[in-house]
Amino acid sequence: MFFMVSMLSSFLAALFRPRITPIKPGAAAINAVVPGQQGAMADYAALTNILSALSVNGSPSFGNFSTTLIPNNVAARTYSGSEMVSGIIRRFDAAAATVDCTDTATNIVAAIPGAVPLQTFPMMVAALGASPLTIAAGAGVTMAGTNVIGGFSMRLFLGQVLGSSAVTLTPLFSLPLRSNL
Repeated sequence: MFFMVSMLSSFLAALFRPRITPIKPGAAAINAVVPGQQGAMADYAALTNILSALSVNGSPSFGNFSTTLIPNNVAARTYSGSEMVSGIIRRFDAAAATVDCTDTATNIVAAIPGAVPLQTFPMMVAALGASPLTIAAGAGVTMAGTNVIGGFSMRLFLGQVLGSSAVTLTPLFSLPLRSNL
């Protein structure tokens, strides 16, 4: 009981300090002293720069999954770069095996705001028919493993930006889909 009271009083004392303590954001001297206070206010220039950079490179379409639904009236299709980086592609395939193609690596990299080398993105492709679906590589795209998705299954790919015109897609795993969902 005494230990808990001691911990609670330590926590409250740290939370409600009676004075402002010096905050030093780096090796430079504290530069924003407020008269009448025992310490300094934090320099928010670095935080402002980080938030500005995030607002420039931030995009609601990247990092938030959206779904692309491809109907079964298309024999073969090229997935756009924005469809690939948005996450989930659901493909109703025809009665026979189908081969779809990725966009070019340049278009895929352009669809990622602020893309940098070695950045990764997930791509899930679901084959919602009985026939297998093969993913062919577009210009500048390297498929680093199995690119066939069995019928009624989903495969997760990990895309990696290698440069402004080079992307690698690596299949991670495949899962069967149930029809009674």
